[in-house]
Amino acid sequence: MVKLFCAIVGVLGKAFPVNIDAGQSVGDLKKKIKKDNPGKLKGIDANDLQVFAAKKGGAWLSSLSEDVKKLKNGEKTALIEALTTEELQEEDPLEDMLSGMGPPSFRQTHLLVVVPNVNLKRSAAAQAIASISKKIKPESKILTELLPLSVTEGEYQLDKLSEKRANDSPMVPTPDLHQFWKEYGGFPECYFIRQEEVVFGVLVVRLLTEGKNRVVIVGSPGVGKSCFLMLMAFYLACIKKKKVLVIRRVKEVNTGIAVVFFDGQGSYSPQTNLSPDDLFAIRNQVGPATVLVDGFRQDEADSFTSGLLPFACLATSCQFDAKQDDNSQVVVLPAWREADLLEYAKSSEWVIETGLRAVFLQWWESARVLQDS
Repeated sequence: MVKLFCAIVGVLGKAFPVNIDAGQSVGDLKKKIKKDNPGKLKGIDANDLQVFAAKKGGAWLSSLSEDVKKLKNGEKTALIEALTTEELQEEDPLEDMLSGMGPPSFRQTHLLVVVPNVNLKRSAAAQAIASISKKIKPESKILTELLPLSVTEGEYQLDKLSEKRANDSPMVPTPDLHQFWKEYGGFPECYFIRQEEVVFGVLVVRLLTEGKNRVVIVGSPGVGKSCFLMLMAFYLACIKKKKVLVIRRVKEVNTGIAVVFFDGQGSYSPQTNLSPDDLFAIRNQVGPATVLVDGFRQDEADSFTSGLLPFACLATSCQFDAKQDDNSQVVVLPAWREADLLEYAKSSEWVIETGLRAVFLQWWESARVLQDS
């Protein structure tokens, strides 16, 4: 039995171990890789995986090398490109690959795994059906035009949350953000700055700036995960001047999955009612960008067929199980404190908007009538 560390090429993520008998074949190895990664390889047939030996100069690649570090960040160096030209064949014994090499050990990368587009490997019949279907299947949606951004900077200054909370009211009016996100998942007209979010904001900005691990924001529904992520999108695009792609699950009818692309130069481009094929097309169109994903479950976010991978940050109300070989930094946005809820209610029209004031007045009037009778 040997322990081989594998890295998926072109996808942000850590290497993962596979334990297999050296007498097995490459085909058996592919099945083991698929079995050990059911979430990431959902919808991918084991036979469609391409496996390559990670050898350089008669030695295994060191996990401390720059090539492997960039590989884990989703980048492909010239060396990785060169190593992924000679695919190991299903019928080959693993002993052939191990022959003449030192025993596989820790701090090494032994196998490079390429997950091809499953649509590229199809039977002749499937290709014939696809060619007919293509005539009636609409082309994938892409972004059509860049529009100028017109949102007041004071509404999304994440780096000044602490200052705003200390010197001003914790309730920040956000009419521009409310109008901007109206058709793409929504945003409140006012944003209440909690002390927990001040600390939370510093942490998430640091993690995203470092870019070593993807960030997963979890917490109960209604604590403000989505609002925070939408603020983060504007902060990264308008303050840090980064390309940002936001992918949101939207509840409104005929909206489905919405995408908003920020070019980092003061413009944006939206699109709604998207399929996974559309997401792949848009991601190819915009190129490298910081991808922020909102409202998806872990099995959806980690599926190669969803169009969501790789992403820099995910906000979800669902449980997220970060395994030992997962490169996710899971951070929890705490629930609201009672004092903050009371202050929010006093500083907003919440009592009126929720109808509680009308209920209270009705109850008070009924109580008064009973008392007088």
